Amino acid sequence: MKFRYWTGLVLSGTALADTIVTSNSALANCPPLGAVLPPPKRPSSSTAVKEVLAEFETVQKEAGALLGSATGLSLSIASAYEDDVLGSLSYTPQLFNESGVHEVDGNTVFRIGSVSKVMTVLGLLMLGDKISFSDPITKYVPELQNLYKDPQNRVTAVNWDAVSLDALSSQLSGVPDDLGHDLANDPSLQLTQYGLPELKSDESSQCGDLPDQRGCNWDDFWNDMGNRAPIYAPYTTPAYSNVAYDILGLVIERVSGQSYGDYVQKQIFEPLNMTRTFVATPDNSLGFISRESNWWGTDLGLEQADGGLYSSANDLAKFGQGILNHKLIDDVKTRAWLKPHSHTSSLGISVGSPWEIARTNNLTADGRIIDVYSKIGSVPDYNSIFMVIPDYGLTVSILSAGPQSNVGMQFGLATKVLQPLVRAFEAAGKEEASVSYAGTYANKETNSTIKLGIDNQSGLVVESWVMNGQDIKETYPAIASVSSNPPMSQYLSIRLFPTGLQSSTSSAWRAVFDTLPPAGVPQEDEQVFILQLACNSWEMIDNVVYGYNALDDFVFELEPRSGTVAASITPRAFRQTLTRT
Repeated sequence: MKFRYWTGLVLSGTALADTIVTSNSALANCPPLGAVLPPPKRPSSSTAVKEVLAEFETVQKEAGALLGSATGLSLSIASAYEDDVLGSLSYTPQLFNESGVHEVDGNTVFRIGSVSKVMTVLGLLMLGDKISFSDPITKYVPELQNLYKDPQNRVTAVNWDAVSLDALSSQLSGVPDDLGHDLANDPSLQLTQYGLPELKSDESSQCGDLPDQRGCNWDDFWNDMGNRAPIYAPYTTPAYSNVAYDILGLVIERVSGQSYGDYVQKQIFEPLNMTRTFVATPDNSLGFISRESNWWGTDLGLEQADGGLYSSANDLAKFGQGILNHKLIDDVKTRAWLKPHSHTSSLGISVGSPWEIARTNNLTADGRIIDVYSKIGSVPDYNSIFMVIPDYGLTVSILSAGPQSNVGMQFGLATKVLQPLVRAFEAAGKEEASVSYAGTYANKETNSTIKLGIDNQSGLVVESWVMNGQDIKETYPAIASVSSNPPMSQYLSIRLFPTGLQSSTSSAWRAVFDTLPPAGVPQEDEQVFILQLACNSWEMIDNVVYGYNALDDFVFELEPRSGTVAASITPRAFRQTLTRT
């Protein structure tokens, strides 16, 4: 289920106004998108991370002051490279329904709303070659064709044959949002007083999303969904649809031969040891139930695959670890999944499948842009945010319920936690990279040395580089100018970044040769209509090639016993290996 209302409850001290890509601001620091150093493998041992986690007690008190006397909260943080939850905070209010838990912690169960959609997509991906996301949905659910009221009129009828699984999962299908969320379904509302017309008996459904109504079932869907017109033509713009995910849940059932609940239980929850995640209402004693709430056990009917699941913050931490560790699908499928499908009209939000991808430049210490893959969930009384940041192997989950539970509060808390946490993970990554990769590499026979360091910017900085007696930082502009028009600038900064191409014995990195002085970035960006045009490192990779090998191509050979510490480096274009000294 998606959230429908924002409230402006944000924790004091958060810097949401700290530029989340809101203007054509110059960006002097422009590494390739993705991790700029290997994610820290032992963040729990990092002093910087420990210091941030030690401040959680203060954050918890601030959150408690805002949550008040009747709203509960649970937050968990985990690294993909360590088994245990890295940090957590929780808040138990004075007032709650005593049939539920009496003390909230990381294992307390909440409704997670649309975070369920992430599990639905993972379930689809785990079907492998039994499905293709490019297939029309009617290949798996042919009955959708029967919903046409006027098949020749694309304005009034969804053209289901043109709607693919990919379009449904990435919110690009243009199909209607919901069936049960209809004002006409609430008999207590007297909307004719506001100018709306009286409806005939067949113009409203008998099911709905209210606690005292039965949830819509598939009979309701087949009888009533055809009354809803399409929102947009497919692949026009992202437009949120819960119904899209209900249909995808049906695909899982038909292809797997299992119920949706049995499938996700056996294929996802059990392998990841998610013992506090449920497809139906669990025992009250496991969950936080608001004192005034009627939504803990409300039946959402067919909406199980789009927003009906229950989980705990610790279980969602395990789920995030499972995604980033490729425990259920391989690394290539995971990287493809963690990519946007579409922009939105916001510069800071892209859409994936089903990710709501936050593009931010106020979390990193150097102001570079990173992507936070998140999913928001909302069922009245209950709100959830699930986030993974692949660049750092980091996952964060926030669950809350009660009268002060809302998306604004959760985003404020997320910002309060993420800003110091991401920077601490950066510091931890730099500590580990300093041990594993920084230093001097030499080949005395060829009079060649490379000195790599760590500074306050991204990646490994090439402090000096001599090959065969020649200073490459001086000769590179001349080498590159052979194919460059006009000649290359004499300014040069060289930094190495990991490519994700790694084995047990070696790790491939690429260099970015930055020839635009930082002072020249604003001037270049101001001359064109494209936002941050000067940030074009993605175009420059693999551009200068000598004998089939690029000058930006470096391979670290790793010590056999550690598998993480570099023993030597090979700049492949120069066909020689330099040993770490």
